[in-house]
Amino acid sequence: MKRLHLLVLAGLLASLSATASAAQPLAAICCVEDATLDDGLRRAISVEVDASTTPWQKARMAADRARRYLRSQGYFAAEIIPALGEGQFAQLRVEPGDRFLLGDVQVDTGSDPEAADHVRETLRLTRGQGYDADALLTAERAGLAALQEAGWPDATLADRQITVDHARQRVDIILRYRPGMRARLGTIRLEGREWNENFILGLSTLQPGGDLQRSALQAYRTRLISLESVSGARLSLEEGAEPGERDVRITLEHAPRHVAEIALSYSTSDGGGATASLNRRNLLGEDQLLSVQAQLQTLSQGVQGTLSFPHWRRYGQTLQLSAGLQSEETDAFDQQEFTAGFSLNRALRAQLQYAIGAELDYSRVTSSQGISDAISVEAGLGLTLDVRDDPLEPTSGYRLRGELVPTASFGDTNGQYLRLETSGSAYWQASESWVVAARARFGSLIGAPLDDIPADQRFYAGGGGSVRGFDYQALGPRTADDLPSGGLSVAEAGLELRWRDTSRWGGVVFVEAGTAGDDLLPAVDDMRVAIGIGARYYLDFAPIRIDLATPVDRRDGETPVHLYFSIGQAF
Repeated sequence: MKRLHLLVLAGLLASLSATASAAQPLAAICCVEDATLDDGLRRAISVEVDASTTPWQKARMAADRARRYLRSQGYFAAEIIPALGEGQFAQLRVEPGDRFLLGDVQVDTGSDPEAADHVRETLRLTRGQGYDADALLTAERAGLAALQEAGWPDATLADRQITVDHARQRVDIILRYRPGMRARLGTIRLEGREWNENFILGLSTLQPGGDLQRSALQAYRTRLISLESVSGARLSLEEGAEPGERDVRITLEHAPRHVAEIALSYSTSDGGGATASLNRRNLLGEDQLLSVQAQLQTLSQGVQGTLSFPHWRRYGQTLQLSAGLQSEETDAFDQQEFTAGFSLNRALRAQLQYAIGAELDYSRVTSSQGISDAISVEAGLGLTLDVRDDPLEPTSGYRLRGELVPTASFGDTNGQYLRLETSGSAYWQASESWVVAARARFGSLIGAPLDDIPADQRFYAGGGGSVRGFDYQALGPRTADDLPSGGLSVAEAGLELRWRDTSRWGGVVFVEAGTAGDDLLPAVDDMRVAIGIGARYYLDFAPIRIDLATPVDRRDGETPVHLYFSIGQAF
């Protein structure tokens, strides 16, 4: 009686709370003692229904869904009785009965018994276990994957046969496959002459003469599509020269060879400017990328060229050559600079990379100490761990980077020192519309006094790419003329609360702090803090960013509010 009262109460509550759009159980369920089975039934009969559906229609629909669910779990003799309760609510009386067990499980691959053996080795279906339709489908797909991995690349599924024996309460199964011909890998051919064939074939892990594996073909195609110069890749299987061999024919679609880009930015601390770049893809037929970038800004002007050699000498290793000319005019110094160098980047794991490189830097620097010519030689090591969900618009994960750069300077400024710099950022999605983002940076110059380090190699803080709310290079040591002199260390931190609605608009509030110091470790007490707000308009690839920032403890002569306009998040 108590069970009946609960059933009536559940039915009344379901009737009172029914809506046209809410997913809810179509009917109350009675008499299922197995808690797992009862939960599965309730989920099976939960569905969105139209408000005009009558209680009796709900009961019939629920009975049909419950019957199908119970059969999928092996309860082929279950009794399901739809009814209406006293409050005209739908209800089901369910008597599951005994669960049917697996009987004979056979594999039919036609006239290829070897293929059948490969399937049987993967099946996890045992005589006497409870019948489960999901487990059956999983085993069937695993058998197909086993064939496609063992040299039957054309294998497909055929109609399975399921026989339910009510007298024995057993389910006999015949899984049928069409394996096709077993094949070995013959030759790999590249169509067209736009790419170096040896380079393209060198990206493959396929072994000529070995079994053709569907996953290996797909992995090879994924590598090809990831090339900068490739917009599409197709791998076709053809009859080989020998019986049982299949050749692979590669057809690639070329991405646009030339890509031009331009970016605009403006801030009251850093000034305005534009950066334009022209990229040439597949320069020498091995996916090389030549990029020439010109920069015209208030504080700096220059041009730089970069040539990248992807998968240089081994897969996942990139060689990059670069050279550039730059002129920079800041409150701390004026500089004309030429640089040339290389870097070698390699992935240690999917999200972990290291880089080694060297750079030659010739500069003429005019500072408060006069004019000095210096040649600097750097040899650096960098390590990056990046587990962000999206590099352009991250909402979760983090990125850590560390650099060790031994440097020797010659000329008017002589010194040998080690540049140590670490940085990181982290992202947390607090809700569907809110993301918390944080960043930090620390750097130190070890091994030489400040005067032995060229002014352009020192650390500075303040400005749009550092601490918003302050003038460019304004935070840190200053000369007797109250000009930035740079420091031996730097520390920065930032926190943003980002909001975005379902359309293209968003906003942020942020706080940032930073300083540069005369000592190897910056003094935390010297860090200056700024706060700000910003608006975002999201394009398909990145947001347009407008920020306003102000110092928390503004001093005499400091600008009260700085404006920043750019593309992309601040970090």
